[in-house]
Amino acid sequence: MASDWMALAWLAALFVLLLFLKRWLSQHLQGLALLLSGDQQIATLLYYLVLLPGIVLHELSHVLAAELVGVKTKRISLRPTAKRGGRVRFGAVTVGPSDPIRESWIGLAPLLSGSALILLLARWQFGVEPMPVLDPDVLLSCLQAPDAWLWLYLVFAISNAMLPSESDRQPWRPVLLFLALITGVFYVSGLAPQIPETLKQWALMGVTHLALAFGLALGVDILFATLIFVLEKLGERILHRYVEY
Repeated sequence: MASDWMALAWLAALFVLLLFLKRWLSQHLQGLALLLSGDQQIATLLYYLVLLPGIVLHELSHVLAAELVGVKTKRISLRPTAKRGGRVRFGAVTVGPSDPIRESWIGLAPLLSGSALILLLARWQFGVEPMPVLDPDVLLSCLQAPDAWLWLYLVFAISNAMLPSESDRQPWRPVLLFLALITGVFYVSGLAPQIPETLKQWALMGVTHLALAFGLALGVDILFATLIFVLEKLGERILHRYVEY
């Protein structure tokens, strides 16, 4: 039981760190593009192009998830669209009406498909096996793989586009409350020990695989964040201009 909670704790911690790092990368990657181009529209376009593989995967995941649960897809967009407050939306999928459970599944699909693709790259390109806690030496070994920077870039683009957007998270609250209620009933009623051991092992394996995907994504993001920070500081020194965040 302790190992189960430890794996869940690692997964939650990695997810929170990914969210914070994604926000930093979003700001500074666009800031670097603005520093180099001097034009906000060009900076936005460059940022969009860098993340394009992940954006395509994100939106197609919504479409496939909707089709799997019988929800019609009305419209799909894969181009940048300006929104209120100076924000830009890089893609969107409009689906038909459904219920909170199916909407939650559709909103969660990019995170699951992105994690699955990162795991495939980890296994077939970097030779990394699932483990409860990612060893930093494993990340260093990834740099020695053939065409490492191409695959690392794909992990970077996927990881920074797979996290749920605000609209993806909207239907989650009632579903999470329902799951929390069911979990509480299981523990209060004493039914938790009666859960089949096979089911527990499958759940632990799923958490372990997700933790590996998040850990690899976080490691690659840190690598690219360092590179972006260095390029940003070099650009400021050479061009004698600065970006305010």
